[in-house]
Formats: sequence, structure tokens, C-alpha cells
Amino acid sequence: MRDNIHMTMLLRLILYICCWMPIINVAYAFHIQSPLPLVSFRQQQQQQQGLCSTRTTSKFTDVRSKSPSPSSSKPESPLSLTLEQLSSRIKGKGRAQLSWDCLRLGIDPLLFYNPNYPEEELDNAFHNIDTETKDEDEDEDKDEQLQSQRQGRGREDIQKYFPTKRRSQSMGNKALKKLSQIYPSPLGIESSIATLSSVTTSSDGTTKFLLKLSNNVGISDSDGSSDGSGASNSNSNTSSEYFIETVIIPHPDWKKSTLCISSQVGCAQGCVFCATGKMGKLDSLSADQILIQLYYANKICRLDEKDILPPIDNIVFMGMGDAADNIEAVSKAVGVMTDRSCFGLAPSKITISTVGPNPEAFGDLAKADAVLAWSVHAARDDLRKRLVPTTKHTMEELRDGLVGALVGRSKRLRNVMLEVTLMDGINDGIREAEEMAVFALNIIDRVEGVKLMINLIPFNDIGYEQYRRAKVENIKKFQEVLVSNGVKTFVRTTRGDDESAACGQLATKKTKKKKQELKDEVVAP
Repeated sequence: MRDNIHMTMLLRLILYICCWMPIINVAYAFHIQSPLPLVSFRQQQQQQQGLCSTRTTSKFTDVRSKSPSPSSSKPESPLSLTLEQLSSRIKGKGRAQLSWDCLRLGIDPLLFYNPNYPEEELDNAFHNIDTETKDEDEDEDKDEQLQSQRQGRGREDIQKYFPTKRRSQSMGNKALKKLSQIYPSPLGIESSIATLSSVTTSSDGTTKFLLKLSNNVGISDSDGSSDGSGASNSNSNTSSEYFIETVIIPHPDWKKSTLCISSQVGCAQGCVFCATGKMGKLDSLSADQILIQLYYANKICRLDEKDILPPIDNIVFMGMGDAADNIEAVSKAVGVMTDRSCFGLAPSKITISTVGPNPEAFGDLAKADAVLAWSVHAARDDLRKRLVPTTKHTMEELRDGLVGALVGRSKRLRNVMLEVTLMDGINDGIREAEEMAVFALNIIDRVEGVKLMINLIPFNDIGYEQYRRAKVENIKKFQEVLVSNGVKTFVRTTRGDDESAACGQLATKKTKKKKQELKDEVVAP
């Protein structure tokens, strides 16, 4: 009898547990499912403007305070960490791989793996901006296309880009907490580093997008380890709001695109034929601010409904700024770009361009796993000094620095491009072509196995009457002289000049509406 009573009580206890356990699980899941406060895209915008309650932010900060950023002055984000570095920070290679599956697509992993974050807002950075095009017929269908883009972009659609074995995996509460501790702010990768302001497409498909830099990620306070230009050092002004422009150059026939990115806000080299040179150097970008350009470019290409932007396959540091004045950040960014588990680009697909402020600059840049390019413009000292006023060394001295850098590299990276912007009546004559041929052949003779190419760039108008694009016949003759001397040469096709997105034109032109809104802000390409 007593055993029956005990058995009945045990059965009742089991039934009680079975009834309440699902409710307990749901309540527990609801409590920990989102380790971070849910900050929607709209709330992110409001918080940036100081309109949103600070309750959410303070809660996030409490979580982050347990594991502060390694450098409070220059906080970093997962975007500038290689797979190995991120694995160490969040305690797991698998977690780092899941994070990079998102980042390389232009998706914030902290939001993607938070099930409470609205999936329709994952790409709102692109959907909520104004896009401009030179094709009026396309303008008429713009609203319909944007509506189409906003549909069918949920988590399942994004996961189709993931490696098959990780499509069904997710990140747990602990992993997300550790990941959140690396973020510069509670607003996510995009709002913490740079926000997408506008996207403009020219008639040839070249796409230029404007990024507004955030103050949450410190702009590099380094003035470059190879500063020899004689220009004034960076004067950071945290109260200023800086903008940079990045250009996507599609090559539909090759089914790939080239991304032209910036390494600085402005430039200290002062090339007289370059719009950026007129600005002077305002600041150097951090590695995160360099990489966010590739992040957004991948997002834009992925969301391209017109099928005019193939995936990014090539990167050139030929936007605003000189890489030699920001070597540390550029080298770090290149390391992430070439990490096979991060952006996964081949070193031969990344080109770092510099004016060459001093001979040592080439050796410093050669440490990065990328191809070198030198903006030469003229081989004769007096003419070069006229075109690049900050030049402090002879062309022979600079060439010796380049040769030394190339000799010290592995043969697979003994590639170099010499860039020459041709202007009518200034540096496009037969004499200048012959001098350039001799100059280039000296490099070829001294560096075993070097692959040297000269890139002739027709000058693009920046509003200076004294400078005009070289005539087509002069460009052809210049090329013929080089080729006849055994120097490989090609002429760069002008792309995006109708939207001021061509080489040398990156000094952002805002619409009248935007000018009024941004009159107190510094706008830079």
C-alpha cells in the first residue's frame, strides 16, 4: 500500500515536470536568446542622432566593460582581425568562421545570428539610401527594383552564399557575448565604423559610393612611418565628420570587378593634377575604415539586381591618400584581405600605389603581401618636381629604393606598375617617352625576374584650365616608344568620368540638397 502511494507521488511529480519544462525552456530561451539588446536599423539611426533612450546602450556597455578593447584610443572590430586572431578572441575557430561567412558578404554577424533581429533589416544600409543613375529609363523602374531587392533577402537567402557545411550552424549565447565585446559600439559594424550615404552609377556601370566615417573607430593617429614628403602631419579633429568615396569598376566580360579604395582622408603629396591633392591630408584611415570599403562593396555587388556588378576580384589602393603615409593600417588591412578564411583575395590581385615620398617607403610597403605600383608621372627630376611638388629626392634615389624593395621580395611578387598621367604639352612628348623607357629598362636590368608594366593614364579634368588631357595621337606615340624599347605598356580606359569617379577626380561633388545638410562637414573622396 505504501509502495503504491510512493509510486503515485512519483508519477505526479514526473507529470508536473513534463508540463512545466517547456514553459521553463521558453522563458529561459527568451531571457538568453539575445545576449545583446536588440537594436534595429531605425534605432541605430536614432541613437546616432542622440534621439534614442540610452537604456539599451548602457546595458550593452555593461557587457562590454567586462572585457575592454585592447586599445581604448583606437578600438578595433572583428573586421580587422584575421581568422586566427578572431578565433583567439572569441575562443573558437568555428565561431570565427561563422563570423567571417557574414563579414565577407557585407553582413554583420552579431545581427545575423541574433534571431530577434529582423531579417528584413540586415541589408537596410543599402535599401534605405538614395541611388542615382545616368540612365533615365532605369530611373523610371527604380522604385520597382528597390521593392524587389527588399524582398527575399532573409537569412535563408544569405546562407546560400555560405559553405554548405556551415549553412545550418548558428552561434550560441556565449559566442555572441564574446563577439560583442570586440565591437567598438552597440550599433553594430556598420554604424560603428562607417555608414553608407549614397550610391551613384555612371553610364558605363562604374559605381561610386559615399561613406560617412564614424567617430566610434579611431582614425589612425600615425602620420606614416615613411613620412618624407615634407607635408604637415595629420591634425585629427574628432569633431569633424569625414566622408570618403570608393569606386567599383565592373568588368562584365571577365565577370569580375575592381575596387578602388582610399587609405586616407585627403593626401599630403599635393600632385597638381589630382583633385585629392588639393585637399591636403586631413587624416589617415584605420584598418577597419579601409576594410569597411570592401565590406560595403561586397554588399552592393551581392544586392545588384541589374546584373552589372560582378563580384570583387581585384583591389587597388589608388583612391584618396598615399599608402606610404599610412603603412601600418594598410599592411594590416592587406593581411585580412589576403587571409583565405577572411576576404580570401590573392596577393597578386591587390595593388598598393604610392608616389614614393622617400626611398625607404618602397621597402616598408613591400612587407605587405601585395603588388607595388609607383606613381612616377615623369622620369626627369625637374618635370617630376613640377608635377609632384612635395618630391624631395631625385628619381634615381627613389628608383634605387624601389629596386632594393623588389630584390628583397619573392619572385612571385616581383611585379611592379609604373603609373604615368599624361597631360597635353606637359609630359606627353617623345622626349618624355624616351626618358621613361630608359628609366624603366634600368629597373628591368637590375631586378631578376621582375614583371614591369607601365600604365598610361589619360588626364581627367579637375577644373584646372592649365591641364588638359593628352591628345589620343600623342598617347599612342608615347606607348609606341615604350613598346619599341621592350617595355610592356597599356593605356588605362577612362571609367566613371561622367560621375567624377575616374582617376584623379575623387573630390566628392554633393547635390544641392546634400550641400546644405553637410555644409559644416568635411567631404572627401
